Amino acid sequence: MRRLIAAGLMAAGMALTSPGGTAGACACGGIVSPDLDAKVTGEQALVSLDAGTETIVMRLDMHSVADNAALIVPTPTPATASAAGPGMFGELERLTSPRRERAGAARTDLDEAGAVPGGAPTVVAQVQLGPLEATTLTGGDLSGVRHWLDSHGYTMRPEVSAQLDPYLRQGWSFVAMRLTGREPLTGQLDPVRLDFAADQLVYPMRMSAAAKDVQHVVVYTLSRHRMQRTDADAATQDVAVDYAGPIAGRSSDETLTELTRDNPYLTRISTTITDPALIATDFTFGPAPTDDPYQRVIRGVEPAGHTGVLLAIAASVIVVLVAAAVVTVLVVRYRRS
Repeated sequence: MRRLIAAGLMAAGMALTSPGGTAGACACGGIVSPDLDAKVTGEQALVSLDAGTETIVMRLDMHSVADNAALIVPTPTPATASAAGPGMFGELERLTSPRRERAGAARTDLDEAGAVPGGAPTVVAQVQLGPLEATTLTGGDLSGVRHWLDSHGYTMRPEVSAQLDPYLRQGWSFVAMRLTGREPLTGQLDPVRLDFAADQLVYPMRMSAAAKDVQHVVVYTLSRHRMQRTDADAATQDVAVDYAGPIAGRSSDETLTELTRDNPYLTRISTTITDPALIATDFTFGPAPTDDPYQRVIRGVEPAGHTGVLLAIAASVIVVLVAAAVVTVLVVRYRRS
């Protein structure tokens, strides 16, 4: 459960600082931690929209020597936080891994909101998930939200206000999460799930403009169709589709089984952002022009069976014969001299 919390803690938010700690930017937001060198080394998310409810499941890889962290996650409407199965992303990686072919094999088709009320925010809900405390906030203006965060141990750096303000002016909500563990928060953290009302598929990224390093983000989408990035930033970032195809009935993971019931088509989209300061939009997704499936293919040498063994023996014999011939020539030349 400690790992589950940390994933949500750092998942998608804004760069923050607190007394005795600082925030390290990651692709989806910032970390508040006493460890000044704490950083996210990897980020993956699954997003799905069904009957007006969006689900985001996030998993992060973290490197830190500290045992506590905190984060704020922006969502278009108030979200409900809960645990997600620790094996879900392992299943996604298995389902979308490249298909291997022996060299020379024939190719197939698969190769290819309104105004924001002023003042303090309203606390919609607060839940305790093991060592994680998750508080959902809505409403308020920049001054009121900053005062609430500061009084509850989440203190923003002034330079991050510019990243927070657009969300507030658009009427977005936030999930404030904090984690205190007993061990350093290092390694692959268990996923956290957020469910909220939405009218389009979105993954919050604008807070990432505070990041200093190149950002790598993998987002899986579940829908009735193959999906693609539709936000304006997609044209200026390195975006690639790693996999596209239906996966309903192909996984025993509880969360995937639930989410693929009405949205069976999985698309894996990788994004590299070389200059985070240029981020101006969240990731948004819409149907691709076609539902053509896609899977990367790795071509290699056919594993050695009986034929491979015989060829290896033959090659060894040839090497020995060549070496013997060379030695014979040298001996003959020596005797003549």
